[in-house]
Amino acid sequence: MIEWLKEIEQTILISINSTHSPFLDWLMWWISDKFIWFPFYLLLFVLVYLKYSLKHALWFTVFGFAAVGLADFTANFGFKHTFMRYRPSHHLTLGEKLRFYEMKPSEFYKGGQYGFISGHATNSFVIAVMFIQQLKPKIKFITPILLFWALIVCYSRMYLGVHYPTDIIGGALWGSGIALLFHWIYRKTILKTV
Repeated sequence: MIEWLKEIEQTILISINSTHSPFLDWLMWWISDKFIWFPFYLLLFVLVYLKYSLKHALWFTVFGFAAVGLADFTANFGFKHTFMRYRPSHHLTLGEKLRFYEMKPSEFYKGGQYGFISGHATNSFVIAVMFIQQLKPKIKFITPILLFWALIVCYSRMYLGVHYPTDIIGGALWGSGIALLFHWIYRKTILKTV
């Protein structure tokens, strides 16, 4: 059963990774860049500040940073170093079937050694779910926008050949869970008292 699931997962990954073009290579590398999204995060915080009182917005910021910090730390230093599952880019046979983004001539991006769970998926979903929980009562269309953003970031990681689908699913579930927990604590403590 496990071998069958591994085969399906590898087939999905190879299928995603093989649909390449110079433009898609550039686009997926850009989407996967953590720092390129800072203006987007800033816009989301501005929306929170515009839609809520200053105290609510400040407390949401504190809880949001705490949630992202915990999600990032546990994904990158907890799960990866506990499960020690090699990324597909470091898999001895699968790695030969994948294409990797060429950062410089003959220098290909393959990510760190371990991949479960995806830090990008974890962080994308903790951010998306925190802001969805906060903004959906005020901005109706925010949910599809944030879910699309989180999913396209996750897709980029498979396109680049550095994560299996289960790395992504695990990260998305973990990030969503942390976001729901932190937003629940925020609602029960801050929204009732501030």
